[in-house]
Amino acid sequence: MKSTQSSISKKQRPKSRSKLQFGNVAMRYYKGKNYKTALKAFRRELCQTRGLLEALTNVGYKGNQRILTPRQVQVIEDYLGEP
Repeated sequence: MKSTQSSISKKQRPKSRSKLQFGNVAMRYYKGKNYKTALKAFRRELCQTRGLLEALTNVGYKGNQRILTPRQVQVIEDYLGEP
């Protein structure tokens, strides 16, 4: 008997480390806030957290970036904790 996971094609499996939109990451940290408020607060948090912006820049982040790589999300979680 085959396991159910092996019978699911690779295309159907969700990507656990896919790229995320900046706004979606912001909304994870600022639940209950509207989208614009969450974005503004999240950007402020990135700038005010000591070392975070530098660490993000070291992994390729640019200030106007809308899509975050899994590595960039990991750096944010390392500094701010998981949402």
